[in-house]
Amino acid sequence: MSTPTEIGAQIGAAQGLWTHTPVDYAGNDVLGGAPAGAPKDAINGYLGMISRPGGVITQSGPPGAPVISAIQLYGNVGTTTCDIIFICNPAPTSCRINYSTDQTNLSLNKAGTATSGSQLVTLTGLTSGTQYWAQVQATNANGTTLTVPLTFRTK
Repeated sequence: MSTPTEIGAQIGAAQGLWTHTPVDYAGNDVLGGAPAGAPKDAINGYLGMISRPGGVITQSGPPGAPVISAIQLYGNVGTTTCDIIFICNPAPTSCRINYSTDQTNLSLNKAGTATSGSQLVTLTGLTSGTQYWAQVQATNANGTTLTVPLTFRTK
């Protein structure tokens, strides 16, 4: 059994909150179906973009640093690619996706753009059937914001 400290250290899509494993909805549950935005392929590691108490995941760094929100895997994760979309405001001076197959060392990077608003970054050259972790990083003169790592599995 995990202690409260161990549970609190489990950082993931729930931002440190321990939750159940993501599930796919078959559409035949007692409550009449899946909530809006529920994952349809959670078995592959896709977390979807489900609103939760307080809204969709939004993360900010120091005051004035970019705020990153609405992070999601866009469409289907492919065999060697994955599209990640997010919103960044105000405009960062640099933006990127850090990713890797090692959750503790996200050493690979793919640049985003230094603009505010919605962005789409496509990770390419991934290995088929492999679990990855990815996080968004945005920086401006006031500081850097890093999101918690999201996980996905290529097909």
